[in-house]
Amino acid sequence: MKRAAGSVSMIALILLCIGGSVGCASGQRAEATKNGQDMAQSAMHGEAQQGEENFVQEKRQKDSLAAQSKESESGIFENPDEYSPEKQMQINEEMFYEQAAVQGIDRQEAEAYLQVLTDDNIFQNGVMELTGLRIGDMDDNGQIDMLVVVQNVQEKFLYGTGGLWFYMNEDEPYCFLEEDCPYFGWYSSFWADLDNDGHIEITFSAQGTGCGGTGDHYKAVFKYKNHSIARMQLPSDFEYEEEYCEYGLSVNVFQEPDADSYSAYCACLDEQISFRAENIEGWELPDTVRDVGGNVGGFFDLCVAEYDGKQVLQASEYLCGEGGITHGVAIAQFLITWEADNTPKVLKWWIEGFDNK
Repeated sequence: MKRAAGSVSMIALILLCIGGSVGCASGQRAEATKNGQDMAQSAMHGEAQQGEENFVQEKRQKDSLAAQSKESESGIFENPDEYSPEKQMQINEEMFYEQAAVQGIDRQEAEAYLQVLTDDNIFQNGVMELTGLRIGDMDDNGQIDMLVVVQNVQEKFLYGTGGLWFYMNEDEPYCFLEEDCPYFGWYSSFWADLDNDGHIEITFSAQGTGCGGTGDHYKAVFKYKNHSIARMQLPSDFEYEEEYCEYGLSVNVFQEPDADSYSAYCACLDEQISFRAENIEGWELPDTVRDVGGNVGGFFDLCVAEYDGKQVLQASEYLCGEGGITHGVAIAQFLITWEADNTPKVLKWWIEGFDNK
């Protein structure tokens, strides 16, 4: 399949197609011969019914990548003097076949897909390590597509030192770089038509090296349409709250005078929800309702949900109380879609206690 190098205009993304970065090499692509598995993270009708199976696949992939990283700590990654490009290429090949097998791709077919990456030299002759791989018919047209994540092998656990590649149909490969994105391999991905316009959105979430706080999670949604890929904004992507829904997608948490009693107010939807959670031990209750906290750190646990018979994106956010960000009191859930002009829209929200997760 013929491709020509090109660029895609991104919001907050830099096309990684130059020099000694990851680079976008062109070459001949092997034609796909087998339909892949549709991927989603929640059980729904149609494609999303396989969400639970794919979640297991992602967990296996994450565990395998983590094990590979652990094994490498005492080898070529830890001591640059012992680094071997040839050995890294061998590791990449073994990892590719292992993850392809987990996703139901036989060896012969996997060899063709690996040859595509080799021809395009996305591993930069052993400079880049394979940290993520998804293979499937993303746009449901009978051709296999690939999502490939790579990172500079000598800059492990640094942000922005790798790339996210999309191989879609007969198109040229799209490669994206975000300086705040970790490419370590601790990630999740799925694809679905989240705005119901007949074109798929590909969701990618990567976890950083922090202590698990959601502020260290990179989230991105990409639309594939008319042989091009563009990033879709999430409500949490807006730098200033007044740019979204006038009030922003912020949540205020109020502590009530009664013990273990709170409420949360979302200005964007102009809705307030009461809920119960534990107060900080030893602190006196307020005489009147007081504003004590809000949503913390951004979205996490992105998945597919159903709303009015259509697929939408579900995103979670932690809420904190009077004890600050370490005092989690609940989780806010949002259902999100996009307007025709790609503006994000929150359709619904609700509150879940930690015992419901």
